[in-house]
Formats: sequence, C-alpha cells, structure tokens
Amino acid sequence: MNLLVKNFSSALDSKNKSPARMSKLRFFLHSIRDFKTIGSVTPSGKYLVDALIAPIDPKNARCIVELGAGEGCVTRELQKKVSDDCIILSFEIHETLLRPSDAYKKNVILIHDDAENIKKHLDLHNIKSIDYVISSLPLAQIPKEKVAKILASVKELLEPHGSYVQYQYSLLSKKTIGKHFKNIRVKFVPFNIFPAFVYICKK
Repeated sequence: MNLLVKNFSSALDSKNKSPARMSKLRFFLHSIRDFKTIGSVTPSGKYLVDALIAPIDPKNARCIVELGAGEGCVTRELQKKVSDDCIILSFEIHETLLRPSDAYKKNVILIHDDAENIKKHLDLHNIKSIDYVISSLPLAQIPKEKVAKILASVKELLEPHGSYVQYQYSLLSKKTIGKHFKNIRVKFVPFNIFPAFVYICKK
C-alpha cells in the first residue's frame, strides 16, 4: 500500500496541472495509508477553515503556529488574513503533503516535524512566544501522553491574549483539552464533508 501511494503521488506530481485539486487527491491517498496521524480523508472545507481562523485578530498576530498543516488549505487563508510581518510556522509530519514553499508568502515557514517540537523550532527562529495556535491534529487518535505534552507546550508558549484553536469531529477530546485550558468555547460547523467541532481555548 505504501509503495502504491508513493508511486501514484509521483505520477500526480509529474502531470499536475491544478495543484489545489491534485493535492486533495494526494491527501486522500495518504489518509488511506496513515489515517491515525492524518485523521481525515479530505482537507477542511471552506466553512471549517473560516471557523478556524475567525478568532485571529490580525492586530495581535505576530506569530502563529499551525499544527497539522496538511496540503495547506488553512495556511493559504491564514496568510491572507494576517500581515506579512506575522510569522506563520506550519508543522506537518507528512512531508509529501506539504506544497512547495514558493506556494506561500515569505512569512510562512513550512516545518516537516512532529508537533511535540514546537519549542525547538521557535528557538531556531528566535521566537519567544505564540499569539495563536491553529490545530488540525486528530487528538483522539494520538497517544494520551503525547497529546498532554503537546497541549502543555502550547499553553506554556501561548501569550495571555492568545488562543489555541483546535478542530475535531467529536467532543471526545474536550475533557483532555480542559485539563490545560479552563476557558473553552465550542463552535459546531455543520457545513463540512464531516461536521466538526471547533474548540477556541484560552488560558
């Protein structure tokens, strides 16, 4: 299966005439191979993307971390909303899902690494704190110890005015998130291929 996905993805790259459309197909193929870490079979739809970036105040956005960037559907809208002075660190563990860096503005930094290593990359770029975290990580499918480490790191690095915005397809992770963030607001997004819940969390 892994070889099939790899070969098909290579074929897509060589015949790619519509990057956005073909990246969705590549996303689907990767989800078949590794659903536990991707957590979806399709990129987020417009209404879900809008709900994820809605809490961001461009005036207070100097650094945004995106966890689980996938093929970039959130990244592309995020860069439109904030100024070019705002640094966007987009983490994605599946390197082949990441679109070329020249598909984004210069303030977007694509990082092929685990979400556990946020602090390491902030240090590399001499960044002390984060204003917003937008996450598409499938928390319910990630080992509890790893989720706890990620959430603790996000809380530690998040500015007091900032928000951690996370979407899930259920409310199973609300209790887990609540151990780190006491102020949680949940928005239901029915108009998505799979209806989703967006958690907007503050310290």
